[in-house]
This record gives sequence, C-alpha cells and structure tokens, in this order.
Amino acid sequence: MQESVTFYYRDMKEKILSLLENELPTVDFSSQFLFSEMDSLAVTTVLAILSDEYKIKLDSEDATPKNFMNIDTIVNLVQTKLNQK
Repeated sequence: MQESVTFYYRDMKEKILSLLENELPTVDFSSQFLFSEMDSLAVTTVLAILSDEYKIKLDSEDATPKNFMNIDTIVNLVQTKLNQK
C-alpha cells in the first residue's frame, strides 16, 4: 500500500512539475524557497493551472510561503484540496 501511495505522489509531482515548467520556464522549480522565485503573476498562474488541471478551488489565500516553499509543498497543497473534495 505504501508503495502505491509513493508512486502516486511521484507521478503527481512529475505531472505538476511538467505543467508548471512549461508555463513558467524562467522559474527555478528546484528552489527550496520557491515563493521568493515568483512574482504575483507567476503565483496566480500556478494557482490557475493547478485549479484547472485538478478541478480544485485554489485562490489567493492558498498562495502562502508555506504552500509555495518548494515543489513538494505545492504537491501537498493539491493533494489536500483533492482530499477535501
């Protein structure tokens, strides 16, 4: 069971990373403090892409340094929203 959860997480992370890198090629998604790498338009773009892709509601309240610390925290945000559906 743990192996399938790990596989699902890794797949989701790769998909999210691919989506975001395609739309925001100048952002360094390997950064450990991603929030500081992005301007407000980039943050809004991330929220819109993920909302559309996963059919979840993400808004400005979700755009916190904690949620945008790195790609893993973004994936965790998406998973949390999916679990709340």
